[in-house]
Amino acid sequence: MKHITYNINRILIAFVLSVTCYMLYVTSVAAQEVNLSLDPPIVQVKIKPGKAIPIAYTVENKGDPTNLQFLIRPFTPVGQLGSLTVSSQLEGPVQFNLENTDSELEKPFFFPSREKRQAVLRISIPPGIPDGDYYYMILGETVPAFALAGQSTGVASAAIGSPLLITITESGITEVKASIAEFSFKPDLTFTIGNKTVRIVDNIKDVPIVCSLRNMGNNLIQPMGTIVDRVGTSKKEYPIIPQNILSNSQRVIKVAQENNAQANSTVVLAHLPIGYHTVSAKISFGENTPILFKELSFVALPIRLMSTTGMVLCVVLLFFILRFFQKGRKKGN
Repeated sequence: MKHITYNINRILIAFVLSVTCYMLYVTSVAAQEVNLSLDPPIVQVKIKPGKAIPIAYTVENKGDPTNLQFLIRPFTPVGQLGSLTVSSQLEGPVQFNLENTDSELEKPFFFPSREKRQAVLRISIPPGIPDGDYYYMILGETVPAFALAGQSTGVASAAIGSPLLITITESGITEVKASIAEFSFKPDLTFTIGNKTVRIVDNIKDVPIVCSLRNMGNNLIQPMGTIVDRVGTSKKEYPIIPQNILSNSQRVIKVAQENNAQANSTVVLAHLPIGYHTVSAKISFGENTPILFKELSFVALPIRLMSTTGMVLCVVLLFFILRFFQKGRKKGN
């Protein structure tokens, strides 16, 4: 019995030693740093059918040496927060080729560290292409090397992209066809007095306002204008930041405002004075384009410090004061 136990102990010791030796032997892995930059970061082109234009891109390798290839893929906008989906293969009527003598599209080349490489892309528009927008992404994509000298790279493919927005127009005129799809906020309380709905917010809280534009045309548009918050005789204006809204898509616009970290809102109203607020959006898309206008209202009250009865009385009082001023304005007009 002791002999059997002794043999088992020897087997266990041998097994532990073999596992320990296996764990100590680790294949070396070379962690590769990928750090690429592509300039310009975005290109917008307006061109006629039957024409061609060259565009120079510069890619810089700020990381480790790698193999790189240039790709062109169409993309489509997704959602209303500026997201997009890139296709897996090149499609569409627009023709592309590199004018570089030492590189081709989708052909990898060795890219040393701390070097720059210029790619001159020639865009050709065949005759007869329908007017409209065509969106592509210019990609610089790394191509992982095979394991060398017993080392594995341990790095998947990485890419950096630059959107290419092509507007094809025979006449040089682009289409502006847009609407305000959403202009809203979430009130803390809602009351109905007669045929009027009164929305109440806590003046201590931040109030995010969402303004979303829908582009129903065949060309991208850039909104301009202001979001205005009026209360009594005072007002605050927030200029709209110009940004591309691609054809047949919808997007939440943004204003120039500090400390607005909410990606799904247009403007965040903070430190609200107590009273009746009117928030309006006035948006255009350049000279001789239609002006879009929308308005919403709410009452800012210190909800946390008020009882329900006191709050209702304040709302009723504000409502009649508002009606009084509205009648006065009508008589004056």
